[in-house]
Amino acid sequence: MATNNFDESLAIGTGGFGKVYRGFLADGIKVAVKRGHTQSQQGQTSFQTEIEMLSQFRNRHLISLIGYCDENSENILIYEYMDNGTLKSHSYGSRYPCMSWKQRLDICIGVAIGFNFLHTASPTLAIHRDVKSSNILLDENFKATVADFGLSKPRIDDKDFVTTYLKGSFGYIDPEYIRTQKITNKSDVYSFGVVSFEVLCAKPVHDHELSEDLT
Repeated sequence: MATNNFDESLAIGTGGFGKVYRGFLADGIKVAVKRGHTQSQQGQTSFQTEIEMLSQFRNRHLISLIGYCDENSENILIYEYMDNGTLKSHSYGSRYPCMSWKQRLDICIGVAIGFNFLHTASPTLAIHRDVKSSNILLDENFKATVADFGLSKPRIDDKDFVTTYLKGSFGYIDPEYIRTQKITNKSDVYSFGVVSFEVLCAKPVHDHELSEDLT
């Protein structure tokens, strides 16, 4: 009912997990509804991680999970709605007007606050592992909110790193993580630095149209 049976006219995005729809709950609250693709092991793992992580976090710069559905092969996540979409969509190559320098600075500060909470103050200290401009959402006032915790890893046993298979997005991954397969808070900070350059330069991380001829 909230999405009019997943009406395609309400689709606002898509990703590795599935499509995202704009919806309205019975009390009128606007939400973002992420519906998983036909189940795969990776999709199920991401679904469970997102619920486990976001159930423990409460910070104005981390996305809020309102609810979820795990029934009859349906994996659905329901989040607070962010009216201005992704930071990526406002940074370059879109119909949106250019952001002011103050907006850009406030967004970067907000993202930094969110990650500082995640790394140092949340009940479960965690590493996001997929920091990129398309995973940073903006509300109606351009407040930045970090989203998509499907690849996140908790830090355990007071270690400052997590040994894990390589995951993340091309262009944002920490080279040391690639080399050692040990991810740390600094890996998120590296990726955040890449995002900051995107915001500063209004250019994508990689340009597929550039020639590979380095001569």
